Amino acid sequence: MRWLRQSHRNFSLSKKRMIKPETKYWNLKEIDTETVDALASDLNETQLLTSVLYNRGIRTPYQARRFLQPSLDDLTDSMLLNHMPEAVERCLRAYENGESILIFGDNDVDGVTSTTLLYQFFEYIGANVRYFLPRRKEDGHGFNDDTLRAAFQAGKPNLLITVDCGMSGHKEVEMLKSIDIDTLIVDHHTAMGTVPDTTILNPKMPDDKFPYKDLAAVGVVFHLVESLVKAAQSRGIYIKIGKPVPELHDMLDLVCLGTIADVVPLLGENRMFVSVGLDVIRKRKRSGIAALLSDVGADEHFITERTICYRLAPRINAAGRMGDPNECVQLLTAYEFSTAQTIAQSLENYNHMRQNAEATMINEATAMAQQQLLEGRKILVIAKEDWQQGILGIISSRILDKFYKPTVVISVNDGKGRGSARSPEGFSILDAFASCEDILDDFGGHHSAAGLNIAADKIDELSQRLEKYAAHALNTTNAPKRSLDIDAEASLGQLLKLWQNKYLEQLGPFGTANKEPTFLVRNVRPVLIKRLNHIYARVKIRQEAITTNILVPTGVLPDVVQGMTLDFVLTPKYAPFKDIPEFILLAVRRPEDDEMRKS
Repeated sequence: MRWLRQSHRNFSLSKKRMIKPETKYWNLKEIDTETVDALASDLNETQLLTSVLYNRGIRTPYQARRFLQPSLDDLTDSMLLNHMPEAVERCLRAYENGESILIFGDNDVDGVTSTTLLYQFFEYIGANVRYFLPRRKEDGHGFNDDTLRAAFQAGKPNLLITVDCGMSGHKEVEMLKSIDIDTLIVDHHTAMGTVPDTTILNPKMPDDKFPYKDLAAVGVVFHLVESLVKAAQSRGIYIKIGKPVPELHDMLDLVCLGTIADVVPLLGENRMFVSVGLDVIRKRKRSGIAALLSDVGADEHFITERTICYRLAPRINAAGRMGDPNECVQLLTAYEFSTAQTIAQSLENYNHMRQNAEATMINEATAMAQQQLLEGRKILVIAKEDWQQGILGIISSRILDKFYKPTVVISVNDGKGRGSARSPEGFSILDAFASCEDILDDFGGHHSAAGLNIAADKIDELSQRLEKYAAHALNTTNAPKRSLDIDAEASLGQLLKLWQNKYLEQLGPFGTANKEPTFLVRNVRPVLIKRLNHIYARVKIRQEAITTNILVPTGVLPDVVQGMTLDFVLTPKYAPFKDIPEFILLAVRRPEDDEMRKS
């Protein structure tokens, strides 16, 4: 097999043959000055701030208010989701009849938080409920015959609810029907081909009227729980059990965690979930989250979306990749802090295992990618035996970030390949997989991130067919190009004012579709350079009479020449309650090298 022979080559390539990452284009976004000025006047804000809002799709004061002051009051009517009444009725009928309910979740953070949220509602009202998240090594991965067999070892349920498990379980749902098990699917993935014939809650279904299509699975689950809470109240269930109506606000820590970890756009309802949810997380009401925060040494005053993305989420994901994801649900449902601490330490151990495996795999995968790029490949298909399946997604993301090519990373075990893929904006890896559907065992996911199963002896054919597909889709006119989007041009003085007035805090939380704002500052002179560590240098810069310090990543530092006049792209470093302004240099060039394009 070609992929197997390739994996055993000597990849010590010479420096001359090494493929360097593509240079980013500077993309200064165009704005409608009249709209931006009017918005600045209506909001009594600066044009610089409203330029950033304009680039986030904000055009009116009402939209700006919802963006800058997100509130649970802005929650969309959950009944707009197709089949919500049927889903609520089936869930509460199972509760009232004493039927057994099994929540079957995916093993990533979105699946863990979705499972926890729904499980805790049913547990609160005293339902006969349990949960199951498949362990990769022991049970397999995904929603299929093998994992269902493992899930049913503790008994068959009357109602099975899948959360974040994809839309490709047609055969499995029919099998469940044959043994009198009802299935409710709660999901957010794009459906490819025939969908299971059962009740489905998914805003991405073609005929769904729900306005926000980009919810994480935990966001869809929240809407289900919100509807269940109201329906249970109208049926007098809380009076019967002698408990108060659950507080939806207190559930948003889970929704925030899953939404950030699943890298969905932080606009609209997702932004509300994360903004309000971060406030709940900072209060450490949930023992499991408090234990994780304590384990990573996080101060509640400095807990931001970055804390979730880079410190909490990797530890929860590590359990699903290296061990038992059910431990994560145990963590998030723990009442005693001491119990949560013990589980948090177990997750920390899984995370160390993940880091060690990742370091080895990324080196091997990078070498293989280099070889394929030298061969002129448009899409990278990298396969090797016995790679750790749980971190394939991380590896494909790293290769994409490095080379900006669609990337498929496959681990082969016992003649079967499991793969994870990532693609740049403008190329649908899901559509690419669909073009090879006849040789895949199954596939699913999103247009920018997807997974597949394939027989090992079909990998070479897959590689060839994907390359042919990509060569056609990625021609010279529409090939994705790596770009650095710039929100606005600003003076150094304007940026300092932006910081002093706390405008940056209003623009957060940051993430996909709401990146940290970026600003072009022209004719800047570095006057003092001091190396801090292997990651950053601190550089004092001057523009006319204004000076400030910025952080410069060491990879950019060689282009920063003391005393030379340069153009910088800066982003403010978001640190709540920090008094001293600080900016990070993203890119630098000489003024005469103005090849900026506008969009």
